[in-house]
Parts: sequence; C-alpha cells; structure tokens
Amino acid sequence: MSLLFSSGSSHNQANLVDRLRREGVVTKPQVIQVLKQVDRAHYIDFDPYWDSPQGIKCGQTISAPHMHGFACEEMLDALLESPRETLKMLDVGCGSGYLTAVMGRWVKPRDDGKGGDDQQQRQPILGKTGKVYGIDIHERLVQLSRENMEKDDADLLESGTVLLKRGNGWEGWPEFAPYDTIHVGAAADGFPTTLASQLAVGGVMVIPIGPDGVHQYFYRVKRVDETGNDEKDYQLTRLMGVRYVPLVH
Repeated sequence: MSLLFSSGSSHNQANLVDRLRREGVVTKPQVIQVLKQVDRAHYIDFDPYWDSPQGIKCGQTISAPHMHGFACEEMLDALLESPRETLKMLDVGCGSGYLTAVMGRWVKPRDDGKGGDDQQQRQPILGKTGKVYGIDIHERLVQLSRENMEKDDADLLESGTVLLKRGNGWEGWPEFAPYDTIHVGAAADGFPTTLASQLAVGGVMVIPIGPDGVHQYFYRVKRVDETGNDEKDYQLTRLMGVRYVPLVH
C-alpha cells in the first residue's frame, strides 16, 4: 500500500482513527465520525488496528486502515455535492464487509450510543439517506461480509441500507445505477469502462489500476459528462502508488 501512514497498531477503533487524524490521513469531520462508528475488530481476526493490509479468505485482503480512510476522503465531496436526496454507493470487492459497513453508516448512523465523539448524533452523517450495494466475485466473501455485519452492524442489513450479492466487479451492479460513488478494492489491469459508466454525472470512483505485480496507482475518476465518448466523459486523477490484489473477472 502507500506510505501515507506510519505502520503500527492502536488499542481500539477510536484510537486508530485518532492516529489517522494526527497523521493527516483523514481530515474531514464526516470521515472521522464515520470511521469511529464501525469497529474493525468485527471484520478481521488478527490485530484489527494494525495499519497494514491483512489476509481474509479466498486469497484476498482487507486494505490497511489508512487506505480506507484515504478512499473515504476522496469519495466524500461527491456525496455531499450530489443533488439526489437518496444517495447510492457501490462497493466492488466487499471482502470482509468493513468498508461497505462504513459507507452504510454515512447514511444510517448508529442508535445504540456507539457513534463516536458525538453520542447525540442521530441524523445521517451526510444529512441524507441512501443505499450501499456491495459485490464480490467470491460467494464465500459475500457470506463473510454478511456474517461480520451481523456481529455489530446488523441494522444496516435489516433496514435494507446495505445490500450484498455475488457479482463480477468489472460489470458492477447496473440494476441500481447510476451511483454517486464507487469504491473498488482490487486493482483493474485497465480502465473498467462498463463499471465507470455506472457513475452518475458528478459521481466519483476510487480505484487502483495497474497489472498485478507491476506499478499500480490509485485513481480518482470523476464523471463529468455522458456523451458516450469515454475519454471526454471522465476526469482521471492519479493519486499515489499502491499495491492491490487483482480485480478478477
């Protein structure tokens, strides 16, 4: 992964997020708040607060905490600026379910007193309701996401805020498009045109792109038009060098 954040472990979720904030990885209040609402301890078996990618199942990994924080920072503005009252977010490669749950907490906060610093906050962090759609190519990881959410974030599933299914990340989930944001947790070896076409105009996708084992970069892809001309429809910004498992077909 990138070298934004000094490697090391924290004592709990709040302490981890405070470290990310002190390091300058997360700066936006809506990101800091939402990261405190979902405890990584329910989504990873070994040292959940260690800042490094870790293996889960099916040869896949959960990204390091600082990459999840960075991805949220890059997606936030598109959500805040969306003209829609009901937001739609797609998480490609839901894996353990952690970031899918985080995205869900943006639009459905906790009501059990575990909301981080602002215990009285009962309105959605983003001020809007919404849906999060999580897909993974591995059925076992879809099941793992569901099992993990049921430990402490079951209300996201019960309310229909989060929907999960097995799906090919390259193809996305067109049934519910267009999306305000798309997060991709695995590296595409080229630009995923079909997936990108599911962004709403003004929407943002964060995605690593590059061949497995070679140079990969984390990109912010903003849809600026819908002319049908791929080059003109998207604004690509290369953010940093990264290393991810491949986005498989």
